[in-house]
Amino acid sequence: MSHADAAAVALPDAARRVEAGNIARLAIGQALAGANATVVYATGAIVGNTLAPSPALATLPISIFVVGMAACTLPAGAIARHHGRRAAFLAGTGCGVLVGLLSALAVVLGSFWLFCLGTFFGGAYAAVVLSFRFAAADGVSPARRPRALSLVMAGGVFAGVIGPQLVTHTMYLSMPYMFAATYLAQAGVAALCALVLLGVRLPTPTAAEVAGGLRSSRCSRASSRRSSVASFPTCS
Repeated sequence: MSHADAAAVALPDAARRVEAGNIARLAIGQALAGANATVVYATGAIVGNTLAPSPALATLPISIFVVGMAACTLPAGAIARHHGRRAAFLAGTGCGVLVGLLSALAVVLGSFWLFCLGTFFGGAYAAVVLSFRFAAADGVSPARRPRALSLVMAGGVFAGVIGPQLVTHTMYLSMPYMFAATYLAQAGVAALCALVLLGVRLPTPTAAEVAGGLRSSRCSRASSRRSSVASFPTCS
C-alpha cells in the first residue's frame, strides 16, 4: 500500500476518533454542567428565604437565574460564531465557577443581592449548556448524529443524579453557613467541566444553529415556569 493510500485510510479513522472524543467530552460535560441548574433550583429558594430582606423576595434568585439564561443565550451564540464553540464553552464554565464562588461568599456574608448576582451567572452557564446537543450534532457525520444526540442527552440524566447528591453530601459541611460548601463544590465541578471541554474540536456554528439554541432556551424557560422550585427544567 502506498503512502497516499495509507493516508486515505487513516484519515477517516482519525476523523472517527475525533468525533468519538467530541461526543464523550460533550456527554460528560452535559452531566457535570447540567448539575448547575439542579443545585440552583434545589437551594435557591431556601437560601433566598434565609438572606432576603422580605419573604416575598425568597424566590427572586431563581427568577434571576431564568433571566440570566435568557439574557446570555444570544451572547453565547455570538461568542461561538466568532471564536468557536470551545471558547463559548469555556466562557460558560467560567460563569459556572463564578456562580459557585459568589454564592458561597453571599452565604458567608449574608448578602442577598450578591447571591442574586451569583444566580444570574448560573443562568449564563445554563445558556451555554443548552448548546451542547447542537454542538454534538454539528461535530459528527450525519449518519452518527442520532447516536451523538442520544449520548449527550443521556448526560443530562446523570446531571439529575450528580446535582442532588452534591447538595445532599455537602449542605452541612460548612455549618453554620448552610450550603456554602455546596456552592464551592459546584464551582469545582464547573472547573472540572472546563478541563473536559478543553479537548473538544468542533467547527464554528452557523447562524441557523445559533437560532436553534435560542429556540431551545425559550423552551427551557417555559418549562421552568411550570416547575416547582426544587425541580429541574427539561425540554426535548
